[in-house]
Amino acid sequence: MREKKTILIVDDNEDIITTYRVVLDRMGYGVVVVKDGLEVLDVIEKVKPDLVLLDVLLPGLSGSEICKSIKETAQTRDIPVVAITASVSADTRKRMKEVGADEFLLKPIDVSDLNRVIKQFIK
Repeated sequence: MREKKTILIVDDNEDIITTYRVVLDRMGYGVVVVKDGLEVLDVIEKVKPDLVLLDVLLPGLSGSEICKSIKETAQTRDIPVVAITASVSADTRKRMKEVGADEFLLKPIDVSDLNRVIKQFIK
């Protein structure tokens, strides 16, 4: 039997979290949610997710700070991070790439784009 892959959702918006949960559950993934940037690194070390969906704007630590920490830590650097934001700013995209984001999606998330990105990183 194949082990269920886990996706860590890092977002503080309840509506978005609910949408992700429904979509990811239907796709057969386990879901762990963190709403505050300060909790993310502890949760990542405990859960060891297969993918992180990371909102760029969070309370506590910003998405770029979190992504940078994930990518600079030996135990977590190989976990794919998908930065998600409502901002279409080229600066936001550039900053997230500089700190190691593997992919970038705009809100509102199109389910087909989310599915494509997940399949790109989770085999």
